[in-house]
Amino acid sequence: MPQVVELPPIGQDARGALVALVRVCKETPAKGEPFREFRSRLRGAKLWDREKPQVILRFLGTSGAIVMPSLFMQTLAAASGDDAIAEAVLDRMWHLNPLLGKTVLDLLGQRPYHKDEIYKQLITAAFRGILPSRPALETWFQIAIGTNLLKSVGVAVALGSRSERYIALAANVDVEEFLAEDKPDPEPVIPNLIADDDAAAAPAETAPESSIPITAAAPTGSPLPAPLRHLSAEGVPSPRNRERPVPVSRFVQGFSDEIFDETKQRIAAWWAEAQKPALTYLPSDFGLDPEAWVEGADEVVYRIAVAAALAFRLDRDRNAVIASFSALDKAGVLGDLYQGVVPENLPAQVDARALMLASLAARRCAEVPELASQLEGRASAAEAFAALDTALGRGLFRTELFWIVDMLSKLGVLRYDDLGDFTVTPHRIVRDTLFRLGFITTPYANDGSALIAATRAARKAVPEGAADEILTVFALAAGCAYDCTHRKTCDFPCRERLE
Repeated sequence: MPQVVELPPIGQDARGALVALVRVCKETPAKGEPFREFRSRLRGAKLWDREKPQVILRFLGTSGAIVMPSLFMQTLAAASGDDAIAEAVLDRMWHLNPLLGKTVLDLLGQRPYHKDEIYKQLITAAFRGILPSRPALETWFQIAIGTNLLKSVGVAVALGSRSERYIALAANVDVEEFLAEDKPDPEPVIPNLIADDDAAAAPAETAPESSIPITAAAPTGSPLPAPLRHLSAEGVPSPRNRERPVPVSRFVQGFSDEIFDETKQRIAAWWAEAQKPALTYLPSDFGLDPEAWVEGADEVVYRIAVAAALAFRLDRDRNAVIASFSALDKAGVLGDLYQGVVPENLPAQVDARALMLASLAARRCAEVPELASQLEGRASAAEAFAALDTALGRGLFRTELFWIVDMLSKLGVLRYDDLGDFTVTPHRIVRDTLFRLGFITTPYANDGSALIAATRAARKAVPEGAADEILTVFALAAGCAYDCTHRKTCDFPCRERLE
């Protein structure tokens, strides 16, 4: 369970915020809606805080480019009557921070306490959880009082009419066990809505990543792009402060090959110590093997193209992407689309967006018969990539092309000396990291040549393994960012230290 200490101010009855929250949940479509529309309704309900948008999204348990109603939202939407609504909210509060709830209830089980007295108890060594700020604790009290978990007794608070159930839950919370197993929930994914009044300050790419409809696209402002969201820095040692800092004087005039070699060695040493298993997609995840290539190479290319579309644009986690592909395959939809046949049966488990993406990939592949032989018959990986770009690019795929080449490489059907230069997906976070470390001169990629330059630079930084994933985990573990807070203490040669 997590230890969330910031909650939305839904306990202030004067604003009718709890009623507004229930209405937002009721109006959220079961199939989801674009983030912009969801945010607009939160604004209308006066529940959106542009300075801290993650607070309401975390409480609701939803986020992303397409906002899907969480289990909590569905429970709240289905709640009838004040009692059911209050219980749903209290259950959510308890899930988000049972340790804080247990501490407060244990104190009030002795006698009523003034709120400030309770806070003084929290700031002592006796409370071992994450300490909320005093305003954050006040918000917690407002919700607890508004839902009758607690009640006001003059200037103090005491146990309320709904406290009995949560006192029983508190009795079962073992503090030592909780702290040993405590893990935070993933941070909400907040899309960066360009040309919007709270658009991010960072400049946008001038060329689109893809022409696939935005409703099927991964959120452009996510901390991680869809194919990398299985990655985290949890349990990974920081790559910083392991060796002597590289003096700024050595790279103030530019990043030399010697500097690049040192950075490469430092990353390799850190990654070897991290011992993090590879989590990249494999051909076997989509039921593909070398034998399938022998039996029908062009269909394999088509199926990998569908997998790429789902991995990058479905906006789902790894397991959900594989499940969506499997559902299309088992229903015979993938085979029908490849043959140019309208599927006769569409079982309920076939996702509509996944079907749309598969259809787009099928149409483009149908325009380029014998694409597989074109990829095999080139003199180099660079030429093979150009052929793939001509066939599947043209506004359909962009960064996905490198992912497709990587899958073909893992399948063992492409063998070129320069293949490694085209098997790194140049996600924006990868380019940002390479730019900071000096391997490329700009993080922006307005054309294919700039993307290829980034993939080659990634291979220079990480010669072996999944360079895109390694560089991403490196950035997460090191806390890399523009206007970096570690610039004065970081030992890596980095552009941030030049500021």
